[in-house]
Amino acid sequence: MQSQKLIHPSKYFGIEIQKIEFEKIFSNNWIFAAMESDLTENNSYLTLEIFEYPIVIRNFKGELKAFQNICPHRFNKIHTETKGNGIFICKYHNWSFDKDGKPKTIPQKHTFDTNCNEFNCLKVKSLSLAKVGKFIFFTLNPNAPTIESYLGIFYFKLLEISNAINNNFYFDDDVQKINWKIVVENVIEAYHCPAIHQETLYGMGFCRKPEANDEYYNGHSVADYPKIDDASTENKILKYLQNREFQHETFRHYFIFPNLLISSTEATSIYVGNILPINSEKTILRKRFYDSKFKNDFEPKKTIHDAFLEMVKISINKILLEDKVVLEQVQKNMPFVNQTYFLGTEEKRIVQFHKKYLETIS
Repeated sequence: MQSQKLIHPSKYFGIEIQKIEFEKIFSNNWIFAAMESDLTENNSYLTLEIFEYPIVIRNFKGELKAFQNICPHRFNKIHTETKGNGIFICKYHNWSFDKDGKPKTIPQKHTFDTNCNEFNCLKVKSLSLAKVGKFIFFTLNPNAPTIESYLGIFYFKLLEISNAINNNFYFDDDVQKINWKIVVENVIEAYHCPAIHQETLYGMGFCRKPEANDEYYNGHSVADYPKIDDASTENKILKYLQNREFQHETFRHYFIFPNLLISSTEATSIYVGNILPINSEKTILRKRFYDSKFKNDFEPKKTIHDAFLEMVKISINKILLEDKVVLEQVQKNMPFVNQTYFLGTEEKRIVQFHKKYLETIS
């Protein structure tokens, strides 16, 4: 694998690489921003930042819109909470805005002198938005390709996952002292599972066989991590899970370049991870957990299903914490090495990620 060109450690810290990545990667591509479940009601909103660039996604009577989260009057942040419900208003001077970002109410409007027709020149900057099933993307690039072209075969995979997703039962932001690329690299290989996830994924029988069914397109990838044949059988109490709509017998992991992670353990639940770089050495991992949709209107017994979801929440968070402890140490070591990774065949998705990254920033 060493014939492949890989990312140099110097690209994992420092203000210069942060500027390059924002310009070349996060300003040009489609960026995963939200899930449909975040924005179900009129006036609901969700905020995020990419290298401190503020974005807000809002629901206007069922129509989703994306904006730069900056008031055009005196440049205050309009929405300061991660998510909520309320009118589109800046609380510095109470300017409010409509679904097109145009000022709707301006206190003491007569005191402003402008030739701009009805203040059209003072719109909140709108951003292009695309919805793929239950996944919501935005782009800062007005000339970006269509989302269908950008995702290719993964467009249909996201539709398939959307059809399987049921209720969101967990949402949380985890601040990690890790470069965003290290977060990606860790989850697109299972080579670390025997050492790090002995009691979780590895203990359940996964990640003991080579990855299978891997597919690649435009920096995106997916792979299955099969379960060993003699792994313990399903608990009788959980046999109701056989009624789920989406079924597979592996630990399956998707990566949508540059910041969307999706994993599913035998399709019993679905984890959606949103990577939001704060700077070159710190990242927010926004975590969402979903249960799977059941077929034929099957309704599980609430007490049993709630207990299962609580077990899932504990298990996924344990896995993510185990990763975080190691990855924060990896980040600390980056300034002291001057060679690229030494990768094996079980880390081939990292090679593909590095290839896409280097092509994009060149």
